[in-house]
This record gives sequence, C-alpha cells and structure tokens, in this order.
Amino acid sequence: MPSQYPASLDNLINPTINDTLNSVTVPHHLQHANANDALEAIQTVLGVSPAGPHLTVKDRIIAAETNIFNQSVLNGLTDVTINSAETGQVLRYNGNAWINYDEENLVDGGNF
Repeated sequence: MPSQYPASLDNLINPTINDTLNSVTVPHHLQHANANDALEAIQTVLGVSPAGPHLTVKDRIIAAETNIFNQSVLNGLTDVTINSAETGQVLRYNGNAWINYDEENLVDGGNF
C-alpha cells in the first residue's frame, strides 16, 4: 500500500505475537513495504537536513516562530526610511518612501 502521507495519515496494521510471517491478515513483506513507503513519504516532505543547524525539526520550528514573533513588521519593507526615530514621531509617505516625521508638524493638524 503506498503511503497516504502527507495528504492523510497512514493506517498501518501492527502484527501481533501470534501472526506468522506468512499471515494472511498481516503479511510480513507488506509490513516492510508499507513502513518503507511511509518513511520515504516523510523524508520527501522534510527534505534533506530538515533540522538545519538545530538539534531537531521541532527546535527549528520553535526558532522560526520566535523569529517571526520578534521581528518588526517594518523590517521586510523596502520603501521605509527611518532616521533617528524619536518619541512622538509617525510614519508619513513623502511620495517615494515612508519616513519618520514629527507628529506636531502634520499639515492636517494630526487628524488621521
């Protein structure tokens, strides 16, 4: 039986102590084939070196989630220029880029 992973979880039948190698219910050769198919499916999804520099894949996912959580939303933007940001400033679009701007100098009196 080819693996159903990652579309769904495989339902592999475990042999019992009373199953013989030529069991009709749990044929020995199919156990190996099914397990191999499942392992190959997992390897295909994870790829080579899935943990990267981390000890485990779980550690890599935790590090990625932490990095995303701690990252400033503005870091990924290419049209934001912030020079010496100070308390009370806002971002204002100058026609080319978003820049930090003193809030009290807004033309509309600070109405957003």
